[in-house]
Amino acid sequence: MGDSIFEKFDIYRRCVVFSKSVVRELTGMTVHYQHRSLVAQLMRSATSVGANMMEASEAQSSKDFYSKLSIALKEAKETTYWLELLQDAGYTGLEVLFTEAGELVRILAAIRRNMKVVT
Repeated sequence: MGDSIFEKFDIYRRCVVFSKSVVRELTGMTVHYQHRSLVAQLMRSATSVGANMMEASEAQSSKDFYSKLSIALKEAKETTYWLELLQDAGYTGLEVLFTEAGELVRILAAIRRNMKVVT
């Protein structure tokens, strides 16, 4: 990822920094009326990634951690979906966020894949 600000943090912090970056980017964005719901959905899913990872950091069991991690992964995947739709709608400046969302999906999926959860 080069010199991205995202790679300087552990996965928990990285997810929070990502959420903050999306909020910051969307706050300054001029949004066409017909795209407001896309932006709102992006805001919800992106901030949920960080929130669920913060919950995972305080998990009471490996099963609880796995559950929160899985939710964060689903939200990261959803975030890439909304970012892609906005890019297709002509919004620019989202490339760094799109790249980071994809990185988070890969990292979270790898963590989940490597976990052994007692059922």
